[in-house]
Amino acid sequence: MAEISIRYPALMRSSALAVLAYRGRLVVGFLTDLFPFLLMAVWLTVVATAGPPRGWTAADFVAYYAMAAVLMQLSGQHVVWEWDRDLRSGDLSVRLLRPLHPFHQYVASDLGYRVVSLALFVPGLVLVAVLLPVLTLDLTVTRAALAVPATLLAYLVGVLMASIVALLGFWSTQTTNVWMLFWGLGSFTSGWVAPVELMPGWIEAVAPWLPFFTTLGFPVELWTGRMTESESGVHFVVAVGWALLFAAAYTVVWPRAVRRYQAVAG
Repeated sequence: MAEISIRYPALMRSSALAVLAYRGRLVVGFLTDLFPFLLMAVWLTVVATAGPPRGWTAADFVAYYAMAAVLMQLSGQHVVWEWDRDLRSGDLSVRLLRPLHPFHQYVASDLGYRVVSLALFVPGLVLVAVLLPVLTLDLTVTRAALAVPATLLAYLVGVLMASIVALLGFWSTQTTNVWMLFWGLGSFTSGWVAPVELMPGWIEAVAPWLPFFTTLGFPVELWTGRMTESESGVHFVVAVGWALLFAAAYTVVWPRAVRRYQAVAG
């Protein structure tokens, strides 16, 4: 653990510098992460033409998708593409020679990227909140204290889930396609496509028990006041449960996966 705590800052700093060096990639990623605002525009149009659904106002949708955009900055799914690239190029061999487990190398690299993207995104969001008073968060001190660990759990579950799918690359060349299908289906239960309470009844009933809701809807609803402190208890249990399950699955799959590794470069 001491070695990990020492190496993480250095790896994050290296990743952040690499992101700043390749500004085009950063811009593309930043624009992609603005997608929640397109969904927000759709819902605002619905509110304007058909009235607010189930008590949601225009201000509610603005706050919800603003926080959804922040959470998408912490999705952790970027590691799937990093794993896939290194498996195809043979660069994973270099990572395997380093004293730190590749999982931590990928997470530290992803965190470095997230720090830079959040440093660009959050000030802009704060400016929008100042210029548009409609963007407000119904926060209490207690709810804010719960929302922070919920956000950290969202990242942890997201990056573990993405890493598990990434390990499929040792058996298949379609890892990123599997992830896009996996997340595409899961997005309907995450609160990404629409707030879960506005989805069909069966999705609303199932979603809170799935990991996708943990990675987005759970912290977003806490930040925006759609979820009370008492309601959050069961969601914390579910989030911790998924984190432990994915961590255990990774521990089991990794040694079997790495035995199949054959570096092919060029």
